[in-house]
Amino acid sequence: MEGRDAPARKVMVVVDPTRESAAALQYTLSHALIEKDTLILFHVENSNAWKNPFGSFFRKSSVQSAGSASTVASSSSTEASGGVMDFLEAMKHACEIAHPKLKILVEQADMVDGKDKASIILAQTIAQKIDLLVIGQRRSLSNAILG
Repeated sequence: MEGRDAPARKVMVVVDPTRESAAALQYTLSHALIEKDTLILFHVENSNAWKNPFGSFFRKSSVQSAGSASTVASSSSTEASGGVMDFLEAMKHACEIAHPKLKILVEQADMVDGKDKASIILAQTIAQKIDLLVIGQRRSLSNAILG
């Protein structure tokens, strides 16, 4: 696929912090891209998901006092939003290492009430005139072996 005369394409990979998403990105980097392409890492965040800001408080050592709970709660809420950026930045960095000359964009969208993830992905694909869409697939071991 290293054709020099091929036109530049927009390739979108739907990413999240799962091994299936990482496998889809790895496949795209090794089989589907040429230098002129633009790679878009697209993440759909479920904004309705309930997040426990005190979750990390209970994972901390028992040495911390209860007085530091507000500090832990505020830092864990930034960790929750920072966690998304961490894996997106890590994926972008991996892409930059694999294809240094490739144009890489990172985009996010929130799930809106009444819309499912697939609708958001398809709407974004149409709006940006994406040429190739890559999505990882969860498969059980028996399905992977038996096809």
